[in-house]
Amino acid sequence: HVNLFGNFFGDNTKDYEDQEDLQGDEIARFSNLSSGSDDDLHVKFDSLSIMISEWSRLFIDEEDSEVPGNAGKRTGLTTPVTVVPLVKQSFDVGDAVGGVAAVAELSGVQLLFKKPKVGGRSAYKDKDEDEDKESKKETIKEGGVEVQVQQLSNGELQVSAMRCEIEEGTMVKEMSEQTILGSLREAIRAWRKEQ
Repeated sequence: HVNLFGNFFGDNTKDYEDQEDLQGDEIARFSNLSSGSDDDLHVKFDSLSIMISEWSRLFIDEEDSEVPGNAGKRTGLTTPVTVVPLVKQSFDVGDAVGGVAAVAELSGVQLLFKKPKVGGRSAYKDKDEDEDKESKKETIKEGGVEVQVQQLSNGELQVSAMRCEIEEGTMVKEMSEQTILGSLREAIRAWRKEQ
């Protein structure tokens, strides 16, 4: 991702996008989004959590929305998704272990990929598959992207995006992931400007 105007116009995403030490299925991390007093931090955590929840609604497919014309296709997403909110969780954390801050509180959403349909059949279905293979293929999870807003034990906020609902045989949808990450990057940039 090349940002030719990031430094010229300010608010360069690279200042807080950390791609160095991604863990497991993590595909992006936006660190050092905010820090401050406990009260201020809780307000910012809630603000960022609400923003992520609202942002995720951009991807709701028209058939799943009460609002006509609210289609995930307007975001450029090639695979339809179902948005599943994560239950807000708080964790009892002590001091950071080995200098690494632990997650004290998290919220977020999962954008779960749906099997695309073309003419009532899966777009990925091979014409030569027999019935046994078809029934097996129907049970394979389609994958997705989980976006977590995390308040860390050291008083910082970060957003982490990771693959979810992945199992053997799940086809990774890299183009859709990149579309989601690009949109997330812009949403975080806009949120930071408001702080």
